[in-house]
Amino acid sequence: MDINEQQKNRRNIVMADSGLLFVALFWGGGFVAGKFALEDMSPMNIMAYRYVGATLVMALFCLKKFKLMTKKMIPCAILIGFLMYLGNTLQTIGLQYTTPGKQSFIISLYTVLVPLLSWIILKTKPSKRIIVAAFIALAGIALLTLKDDFTIGLGDFLTFLFAVAFSLQVVFIGIFMKDMDATLFTFLEIAAAAVFSLITALLFDTPASLSNMHLAPLLGLAYLVTFNTAFAFLLQNLCQRFAPANHTAILLSTETVFGTIFAVTLANEVFRGRMILGCVLMFAAIIISELPAKKQCAGD
Repeated sequence: MDINEQQKNRRNIVMADSGLLFVALFWGGGFVAGKFALEDMSPMNIMAYRYVGATLVMALFCLKKFKLMTKKMIPCAILIGFLMYLGNTLQTIGLQYTTPGKQSFIISLYTVLVPLLSWIILKTKPSKRIIVAAFIALAGIALLTLKDDFTIGLGDFLTFLFAVAFSLQVVFIGIFMKDMDATLFTFLEIAAAAVFSLITALLFDTPASLSNMHLAPLLGLAYLVTFNTAFAFLLQNLCQRFAPANHTAILLSTETVFGTIFAVTLANEVFRGRMILGCVLMFAAIIISELPAKKQCAGD
């Protein structure tokens, strides 16, 4: 590979990593949006409306792309959609048995799980730089989220399973996006998640009507449908064409930082001194992960 090609690849990675920060921003806002939506709607109904609505939004972008659909794309999208649905279901159930702070921290274990799973599945050993960045990010998230005695219970175990599901999602998207149309794939994966979520809501919950919702919960749900789901997953898929899975995990974990900022500014939560150190560690992890290596590694 010549120097110009290397520089082009580096620019693509930097642009993709920048896009992933916007994904983290959208997901960070989802913590507050979800809190607002829960005022008038149950978790299962929120999941169903979220994914069905996002499917309709993504359909608008795919009107002329269905001819690009391949036999390989459908099962791959169903797998990602199932992991998406499974993760959110486990997260929702787990939250009933643990605290939001502990759950946020346990979920962020994907910063370490993704490099590990990439090593197992793709045989790409992560560099020492990425490993260090992952653990620094984990420490930053601990300072941002952990407030209670860290004991392990049922909710914590279910949340850990969500972290595993999401980590697999990140790794597999990195594989699938190499030769598939990102927009159409996003539509198919969200549609698959919508089917699974809708079936679950119909079986285990009472259908809710949008007409009974107040303005704030309705706006929260609208945010979850658009920015938090349709736009975020589309941008993630587009960026993972160029961003390695290890970079992706670290960058997406900044949703904790953005979530904290939104919680303080919009939900009147208290910003503690240690959270500042947590944010500093998070951004230090990003800088470390973005530093050019002297020798290019497969896991970078």
